[in-house]
Amino acid sequence: MSKETVSVIIPAYNSSDTICETVDSVLNQTRVPDEVIIVDDCGPDDVVAALGDRMERIKYIRHSQNKGVGGARDTGFQASTGSLIAFLDADDLFFPQFIEAASRILDDRPDVPLCFGAFYSAYDHQFASIKDRSIPASPDVRFYRPEEILEAYIYDATSPLINFGLVRRSAIDQILKDGLIFDPAIKLTVDFNYLLELFLKFNLVTIENPCGIWRLRPNSMSQNQLALWESRVDSLKAVLETAAARSATPRGRKLLEDNKHASVRYCAKILAQSGRRVEAVKTLKREFQDYPSTKTLALLVLVALGISYRKQQQVGEDWRGSSIK
Repeated sequence: MSKETVSVIIPAYNSSDTICETVDSVLNQTRVPDEVIIVDDCGPDDVVAALGDRMERIKYIRHSQNKGVGGARDTGFQASTGSLIAFLDADDLFFPQFIEAASRILDDRPDVPLCFGAFYSAYDHQFASIKDRSIPASPDVRFYRPEEILEAYIYDATSPLINFGLVRRSAIDQILKDGLIFDPAIKLTVDFNYLLELFLKFNLVTIENPCGIWRLRPNSMSQNQLALWESRVDSLKAVLETAAARSATPRGRKLLEDNKHASVRYCAKILAQSGRRVEAVKTLKREFQDYPSTKTLALLVLVALGISYRKQQQVGEDWRGSSIK
């Protein structure tokens, strides 16, 4: 029998409408976690009242001031005792067998510290259409060595997703900085930093069958595309300074560097498309002065002259998760 213990950490902010469904999906696991920690990030709502009797099975922590989702997760991690850690947002759901399936995979593969599952992405009105919420006893799995998933993840940073992972504490301990997992200077893309560092350093197994539901919201922070891509640039800069990146292969580091420059160019495209051409030109000039490239120069000329250019489009659906139509 496994000696591993599981901690599920749920950051909460203004989540009273969804947190009960989320917590129920955790407490009703076929392999019940050893502790469930909710960190209330100084939200305006009454999470305790919303949870009611569930509070008897939960470790509850409330921040005296808002620290953001990364800060809430760090507080939860510091208060946790589990050897296996799962982070779940307060509006998403685990399928009932997720912890059992993921922990069994990690038991069978001591060389693997990371297990992430596929997921459905759905708006509230689509949840009812997801009828089958079971995970097979022998799920479809795929193994990746360090860096093997990096290119695909950089292309689609929603998959794997932090909310559907089980990670050995020993792996997380190796990427801590001043006792923190998540960089407090990064506002919108802290998940991106965390997963990039893990995927640079460690073996990974993915469960190809859906393991939960990622709740989509029409007015989420991710709808502000410029802020999101600017934060992505900051994330890549920060990750490139980490020990994980310094010890990466030349190919792995080049992937990060190239994507940082591509992300800066994409910020400029967003500025130009929104009528802020002068700002776009300044952004591209700075980028070209720091890192000269033909791609940056070509885009700078096009934007400066007001000439239309080919818009970047993502082809196909989410490469791992499922979409509900």
